[in-house]
Amino acid sequence: MGSPRRTGGLAEQASVVLANADLYWSARNLADELQEAMRTRAVIEQAKGIILAERGGDADAAFEALVALSQRRHVKLHDVAQKLVDGAARRPTRRAPEA
Repeated sequence: MGSPRRTGGLAEQASVVLANADLYWSARNLADELQEAMRTRAVIEQAKGIILAERGGDADAAFEALVALSQRRHVKLHDVAQKLVDGAARRPTRRAPEA
């Protein structure tokens, strides 16, 4: 076996490698979560717009309505928003009155 000095150096290097690997995976997970958040944000913003068009109010109230519905139904916020957007897309559009 190697000298205590050499073994200590290897253990220290291994410790650094493991710490770096842990930092890498933490950063990777955060990047994945941020990417998912950006993907779902667009749908949530569309759903807020639908609520604003139908009920009026402001963007904060529309978001609170989505959150409340999500909690009542025990469904992820993105899924509630997606269902609302999908439903609005299937509805016939209203025509503006002709002048």
